[in-house]
Amino acid sequence: MPSETTVFLRSIRRWVLLSTFLLGVGVVTVADMGYILSNYQDEVVWAIAGVAGGLVALAAGIQFVRTYFPDPVDNRPSTE
Repeated sequence: MPSETTVFLRSIRRWVLLSTFLLGVGVVTVADMGYILSNYQDEVVWAIAGVAGGLVALAAGIQFVRTYFPDPVDNRPSTE
């Protein structure tokens, strides 16, 4: 059974990952809107921003989901 500190830190990690995911989705949205509002100029800049935001959102989303799988460290027998 994990300690209270481990549970608390895991909760903080989940909130940070969720915030990072939402930030990545926001960057993708802003990049799409910027691309449309700039009358399709500077396509490369908006495309790079969209891809970067998508990669950040994807990585954070995967890590967020992984926090719900059991950690092998939690299954170790105690040394006491």
